[in-house]
Amino acid sequence: MKKFKILIFLLCEINDKALAELKSHLQNVFGLDVEVTSHSVDLSFAYNERRKQYSGEEILRKAEKNKRNSHEKWLLIADVDLYSDGLNFIFGLANPYSGVSIISLTRLRQQFYGKPENEKLFIERLKKEATHELGHLFYLGHCMDKKCVMHFSNSLYDTDVKSDYFCERCQKLLFNMKT
Repeated sequence: MKKFKILIFLLCEINDKALAELKSHLQNVFGLDVEVTSHSVDLSFAYNERRKQYSGEEILRKAEKNKRNSHEKWLLIADVDLYSDGLNFIFGLANPYSGVSIISLTRLRQQFYGKPENEKLFIERLKKEATHELGHLFYLGHCMDKKCVMHFSNSLYDTDVKSDYFCERCQKLLFNMKT
């Protein structure tokens, strides 16, 4: 059996409670060791002045150059507004071939939409987006089940509706990918 490990690279500040809940959730869902490390990284290389956003692809490409172990699944967490070519914004992005993914905290916060902070809702969104992008690193595609964490989030509403767990079908596919 292959032994994978999830490495979380914090490229921003995140409170201890949110991080602890995320780590526990990912260990439970994936049944893998999860390690967390912080890195001070200047992301200005990925900034698009015209869009006032950061290119998720450029950040992934730079991270992929540093990855050496194919059994590591990397999750970068940033607090900048991300985009991908052809999309207005993204919550996250993953490259299953390199094993590197990224999520942004920016649009998961209620404050982004001019609403009062809601830590519980933020943590739920964080767990969903992290689980979703890591699911892609195990070659899971988007799921048609709106409650499955692998369902595509075209809006925050989609994220809020879905679960932070895999549906039965995706769970079976995940198990087959890990063995």
